[in-house]
Amino acid sequence: MTYEGHMTIGGKPVTGDEWVSVPNPAHLSAVVGRYPQGTIEHVEQAVEAASSAFPDWRATPVAERAALLAQAGALLAQPRDEWVSLLTAENGKLLREAVIDIAMGGEAISVYASHPEWTQDRVVDDERGRLVVRKQPLGVCVGIVPWNFPLTLASLKVGPALLAGNTLIIKVPEFAPLTTLRALGEMAALLPPGVLNIVSGYGPEVGRALVTHPKVRKIAFTGSTETGRQIMADASGHLARLTLELGGNDAAVLLDDVDLSDEAIGRIVTGAFMYSGQICIDIKRLYVHESRYDELVDRLSVAVDKIVVGDGARPEVTMGPINNARQYDKVTKLLAETKRDADCVQLGSYADGTDVEDGYFLLPHLVLDPPDEMKVVATEQMAPILPVMKFSSDEEAVTRANGTEYGLGASVWSSDRDRAFSVADRMEAGMTFINGHSLFALHPDAPAGGAKQSGHGYEMSQEALEGYTQLQAITNTYTQL
Repeated sequence: MTYEGHMTIGGKPVTGDEWVSVPNPAHLSAVVGRYPQGTIEHVEQAVEAASSAFPDWRATPVAERAALLAQAGALLAQPRDEWVSLLTAENGKLLREAVIDIAMGGEAISVYASHPEWTQDRVVDDERGRLVVRKQPLGVCVGIVPWNFPLTLASLKVGPALLAGNTLIIKVPEFAPLTTLRALGEMAALLPPGVLNIVSGYGPEVGRALVTHPKVRKIAFTGSTETGRQIMADASGHLARLTLELGGNDAAVLLDDVDLSDEAIGRIVTGAFMYSGQICIDIKRLYVHESRYDELVDRLSVAVDKIVVGDGARPEVTMGPINNARQYDKVTKLLAETKRDADCVQLGSYADGTDVEDGYFLLPHLVLDPPDEMKVVATEQMAPILPVMKFSSDEEAVTRANGTEYGLGASVWSSDRDRAFSVADRMEAGMTFINGHSLFALHPDAPAGGAKQSGHGYEMSQEALEGYTQLQAITNTYTQL
């Protein structure tokens, strides 16, 4: 039986006149479910619901808001089997990756629920009188979520927005939205009507209507740099605040003293090929000191060759399909171009019985020492295609790693922690990891955000919450000049 999703507006389930089918990217002949194609009218309803709910939610004591968020986080913390199965079926990720997506969302919300003090006033009493600096909520906020880790990335917006006293509208992705509609709909039921609203639909219509709405005071978007630029332009008309977590072309730099044990190689494989490389902070470029290059390629090839591609619901599968037709067409064209101009090694195998014509399957590939100007190196692949390049000095590695318009994540790998931190200090990236590079390397107290064309603003941590507030200075001082 297929799943029929619905939007949630003002605490009520909402559908529409038109529906969008959701295929299984591992079995294109199978339909997982359908969801309502939202309209501008649905956007108006959601904004009005959020606007009407804002005064009471803002006035709710922060301890009560935090307690409700704790319940919301607990809803995701132990993912239900039916949610996990649905997310794998519509998204293509492995069952364990679906568990991670949902559970990390619950953890993210729970972190904010445990820190109501992040909203506290700053009070200064001195001979001049009293100064109170308050963190006031902005009002109606919008979160626009991509298809790759929708539950985690939605929750990173829910937590800070609602704790700060805002109301929120989440627009789910066009691809693989069903689990997000379902889980967030249940989350909304734990909150007063209109505090959390969830809408579905296409970006050019529903997304743009949200971004340009004059009552929307804040937009948090996770997605491509190109779309982020458009959102920034559209939001400028009413000066809405922005958090933009955009594309990345993350470089991992392996110094000459790097540990290449099986455990370290496993972390590199996870960092590059988890969820078929479709994570914004996956390793997109691997720079290896020339003295360790051959050893790295040999050991990495052996590990990558063990990857089994197929339906993520099968226990023997270790890498699922590409999520959607648009992405699949993009990466297969990139791979064909790369094979023409560089030494490209195909590795891994398909699970027995996999119908490669009935899914968006792609085996993992290593691209050996291509020039930095090649498209596979210079752009964000979002695919299981990893270019591996040589360098001869730390300075060269840093210069080449920084030689991109992107600056989301990066990593430095070395047996000398102090040396690694020294090199990391020169990396132009909002998040730089040491001897790791994946979702598992994120620190829950660290701000997550990008440099350069990878966006601005933060998700995770107190810094993220501050992006959902405006400061108000209240004083009773008067100085005679």
